[in-house]
Amino acid sequence: MARIKDIAKLAKVSPSTVSNVIHKRANKVSPEIYARVEKILEEENYVTHMGARMLSKKGSKLIALILAYKRIEKESIVEDPFVSSVVGAVQLALQNAGYFLLLYSNPDMDECARISKEWNVEGIILLGAKREGYYKIREFLSVPVVSIDTPFSKDDRSYVNVGLEDFNAAKEMTRYLLSMGHQKIAFFSLTEGGDLLERRYIDSERYAGYKEAMEEAKLSAGLWHNLSFTEVERKKQYLSFYEEKFFQATALFVTADIMALELIRFCEDRGIKIPEDLSIVGFDGIKIGKVLHPMLTTMEQDSAEKGRRAVKELLSLIRGEEFLSPCEERKKGSEQGCGNRKYNDREDNDGEDNDGEYSVREHICKNIRLPAKLFIGETVSKLE
Repeated sequence: MARIKDIAKLAKVSPSTVSNVIHKRANKVSPEIYARVEKILEEENYVTHMGARMLSKKGSKLIALILAYKRIEKESIVEDPFVSSVVGAVQLALQNAGYFLLLYSNPDMDECARISKEWNVEGIILLGAKREGYYKIREFLSVPVVSIDTPFSKDDRSYVNVGLEDFNAAKEMTRYLLSMGHQKIAFFSLTEGGDLLERRYIDSERYAGYKEAMEEAKLSAGLWHNLSFTEVERKKQYLSFYEEKFFQATALFVTADIMALELIRFCEDRGIKIPEDLSIVGFDGIKIGKVLHPMLTTMEQDSAEKGRRAVKELLSLIRGEEFLSPCEERKKGSEQGCGNRKYNDREDNDGEDNDGEYSVREHICKNIRLPAKLFIGETVSKLE
């Protein structure tokens, strides 16, 4: 198989010029030389040596998508409809950009950092990581990192995150239930945060939105009922809630569609009609919620767009592109940004050394919040 040095000798140019043609850097080579080298590459059936790229300091074209969810279930987290949608979108966006995906599921950030370093990834996307995990990865690796659904505090610095308008979405859902005459609304969440409301979790923001809507209506918000990660334990919890008549609530607000659908099945198995006897709403907008009967009322989010946007932001970091505007809340969408950044140019040349480094100033923050919209299905009844 022809090597870069072989192609350079045939074209009577330097190996770096051949590398520029291979990586489509037309601005660094004259049109005449570019065409000549490209023709020789085709004639010699040159194929990029991906093994050499991955062993080199830069240019592996490999992006790690780390699923940092803490799960006790035997099933893979990829089976979750929300997660699979994000993974699919990330893979396709990376493929279209000429990159490859390394998928790894582990909440242990030390192990994630080790694996990422061994595979020499060019960047990392974190899905479902806590802020501490994000900063641990950043501490041990010098590649760009973008997170999805990591709740950062207002005092945090130096991060890029793609999230959702969780507070506003939960508030809108609660207001909808109130408009349908429900005044006793129970809140259910699949997270560790149920008894730690001061900590920052995605569902902490959703509970805060629910609570504010209830208080605006001069009503008392219910407690945060935490659902177990394991299916066996959740079924025991559902039975306990059933025996307590769901805390006298007429509507249940569940912060994940998959759990809302579980609850609907549980209730119907016990003769509780949805929505005639009890209203149930979810959050996410997974496709199966529209297929089953009754159709689930939920807050729809574009999970695939989260994946696509995370890829866009990561590639922007890798390429060294600038923020649009520093130190101010963005006007476009619900993005927030602060600070400036500077990245050195990075070149990858198939096994040849390159000393370019990724660097970032410590005052960078970019929190992108995508909107959610209310989908009115068939699981909420109007009370007189």
